[in-house]
Amino acid sequence: MMSIIHPVRLPFVLPVNAEKSVERFINVFIVTGEKVCIIDTGARGCQKGILDKLSELKKTPAEIEWVINTHEHPDHIGGNSFFEKHAGPWFACHEEAVRWIENPDIQYRERPIHGFYSLVKESARITRTLTDGDELDLGDGITLKVIYTPGHSSGSISLFFPVEGVLITGDAIPPVGGLPIYDDAEETRESLQKLAELSGVKTLYCAHSNRPFTGGEVEEVIAAGIDYLDFVESTLAEVMEELPSNAGQEEITREVLLQLDLDPPPVMPITVKSIMSHLK
Repeated sequence: MMSIIHPVRLPFVLPVNAEKSVERFINVFIVTGEKVCIIDTGARGCQKGILDKLSELKKTPAEIEWVINTHEHPDHIGGNSFFEKHAGPWFACHEEAVRWIENPDIQYRERPIHGFYSLVKESARITRTLTDGDELDLGDGITLKVIYTPGHSSGSISLFFPVEGVLITGDAIPPVGGLPIYDDAEETRESLQKLAELSGVKTLYCAHSNRPFTGGEVEEVIAAGIDYLDFVESTLAEVMEELPSNAGQEEITREVLLQLDLDPPPVMPITVKSIMSHLK
């Protein structure tokens, strides 16, 4: 079967603080059915990689009918405004993601991260909201199914192509050994359990993984994500026993991150929220 789902790796620079930046990448996707669909648009200024891949596939920006955001965070939506200006597609996401996608300034105020505006600056208008179980017909027998997978963010969705057996999860699966970044630990766990129960998955793509996962690896990666949540939670419980009862959230987070071998511990609002969400 000819591949119709084309991953594109977009490198970008993520400022950690005023003195330090790190090189990162994000996997976005071009789906070439009768209708061309872009899944996530990467960080601001990284869209040449998408344009180059379109050209390789003998497609043009004018043929893009859909842009779907797996969630609302800046490294996934930074190119939306570029495609709004140069292609004019329909933009879709979960309803919980609309507010932050359409209003980056509000997102920055409510979820401040260093270098936010290097990742996204302008907004694009969402023209369709997606909910759990929705199906999108891309033509040529290609159907995309929406799976609501909140936890990493309230507006996170995963996208499943049943015929091809391809599952795209954005940031829904926490990377083992990586920085815990999720709004709600329990919702994340429930979403992973939902993905684990999905039948017919042959290939799994995560937004920041070096490669796709196939066959039995799919189940292993999802299970490892659940195990990592459990490990963070048990580590938090141990830290809470050792620290004084009046320890603040930042101190608790710092100790947990150190126990996770994240040194120096990146204590910031998004990691504090992640760790503290285990106490809900």
